[in-house]
Amino acid sequence: MRERKRKPLVLLQILSALLLLFLTGCESSPPQQKAENTVCRLAYTAKGYYAPQFLASRKGWFEAKGVTVQDVPLGMSAGVAGAEALVSGSADVAVMGDVPALIALASNRDCVLVAAYGGGEKMHSIIASEKAGITKPADLVGKRLGVQFGSSTHGAVYLYLEHNGIAPASVKLVNMPQKDLIEGLQSNSIDALAASEPTPTLALKKVPGAYEVAVLSGLGNDYPLLLVASKAFAEAHPEAIRAIVAGTRKAVDWINADPDAAGAATAAVTGAPASVEADMFRKMDWKVRLDDQTLDSLNKTAAFLHSIGKLKQIPDVKAHSRPDFLQP
Repeated sequence: MRERKRKPLVLLQILSALLLLFLTGCESSPPQQKAENTVCRLAYTAKGYYAPQFLASRKGWFEAKGVTVQDVPLGMSAGVAGAEALVSGSADVAVMGDVPALIALASNRDCVLVAAYGGGEKMHSIIASEKAGITKPADLVGKRLGVQFGSSTHGAVYLYLEHNGIAPASVKLVNMPQKDLIEGLQSNSIDALAASEPTPTLALKKVPGAYEVAVLSGLGNDYPLLLVASKAFAEAHPEAIRAIVAGTRKAVDWINADPDAAGAATAAVTGAPASVEADMFRKMDWKVRLDDQTLDSLNKTAAFLHSIGKLKQIPDVKAHSRPDFLQP
């Protein structure tokens, strides 16, 4: 009889213990963790061409929900460093000129063209020394013209000479890194230089008597500056790519609205005079786009690079383009 009375009591105690254990477990369970932000590694070199990206980074204009843009600064290295960072996998997105972009698009790593944001027909110029005696295109025949081989300026020189009926072989083209061109002009080891901004502007300031022979415009090429991304990253994280585009737009708008202020902020990064950076901003065209002119320009440069053996195969630029990332 006593045994029967004890059974309900024991059962009640067991149920109470189980309930207490359940409630204690609920209270001690860790809070649910928030999803981590997508990290997008953005590579750029510390030059005025890439100001929209490093200005946007410093201004916080890449901020977007669920996205963290991580800078991969490449110092003052050559423009192709951006392509190398992207192709090697050390960056997810990189900014670069047209030649490095074509190299990246033709590489074994599948990359996509996101947008052009700068460039312009006035990007490249020919500057002559005081005693060069070059006043018209024909005067370049037999003269020593310094230019970095395999660059977009190199292609622009060929277009310029052919446009004016001059055989490129009749001009003594001297292969020089762009950073050495001004010194070459100062030492008279070349008669003239061909380069992209800001080298022409700096040459006019640094070399006594130097003068502008021509701006390499009107040749059907606007030499775009480009945002290129890993295809795998872009497809997996479109929100990160759109954050990069949105921040670049804000920086481009600032450059167009106040080139002096943007030039001063850029000079703090590049070390160039603020006036030179501002002059470069005014000389070039700044607009986020991915239009037919951009693709045509890239195809022209690609054909030239292929003709001189710099590019083994011409990438299908249109097939690699992703204009959908430009939509808000």
